[in-house]
Amino acid sequence: MNVKKEKASLLELSLKDSEIRYRRLFEAAQDGILILDAETGAITDVNPFMVNLLGYSREEFIKKKLWQMGAFQDIEASKDAFEALQKNQYIRYKDLPLKAKDGRLIQVAFVSNVYWAGGERVIQCNIRDITERKRVTDALIESESSLREQSVRDHLTGLFNRRYMEETLNRELLRATRKRLSLGVI
Repeated sequence: MNVKKEKASLLELSLKDSEIRYRRLFEAAQDGILILDAETGAITDVNPFMVNLLGYSREEFIKKKLWQMGAFQDIEASKDAFEALQKNQYIRYKDLPLKAKDGRLIQVAFVSNVYWAGGERVIQCNIRDITERKRVTDALIESESSLREQSVRDHLTGLFNRRYMEETLNRELLRATRKRLSLGVI
C-alpha cells in the first residue's frame, strides 16, 4: 500500500509541476493565446498578452464565442472559419485585421489547432501582432514604387525619360508589329 501512495503522490506532484510550467508559459507568452471549447467556440481561457493587445478584459473574453468578440468584425466569415477549423483541425491567416476595444486595427498572424485535453476537444488560437512588420512592408513597397517612378520620369517635366524608352521600346515594337500599327518615337 505504501508504494501505491508514493506513486500517487509522485504522480500528483508531477501533475502540479506540469500545470505550473504550462501556466508560466501561458501567462508569459509574447503572443496572444485563446483557448476555446471546440464544440461551441466559447472562449475558456485567454492570456494576459491578448488582454493587453486588444484591450478587452479577461471577463469580456471568457464564455463568449470567438465571433462575438468585437475584434472579429465579419461574423459570418468567422463562423465559416470555425466550421472549417472543426473539419480540418487547423487554420492559419497570415494577415488578419483585429479591432481593439479602442477602435484601432491591429494586424495579426492567426493560427488555430484542435487537440484533445482532458477528454475534450479544445482549440488553441495563437495570435501574433504583426502591425509593425505590416507597416514597414507597406512603406517599403510604397518607397520602391516611388523610386521606380523617379527612375523613369524626368523630375522637372514629369515626362518619361530615356530609361523608360529603353525598357519599353522593344515591347512596343513587337506590339506594333503584331497589330500592324505604325510607331513613332520622339
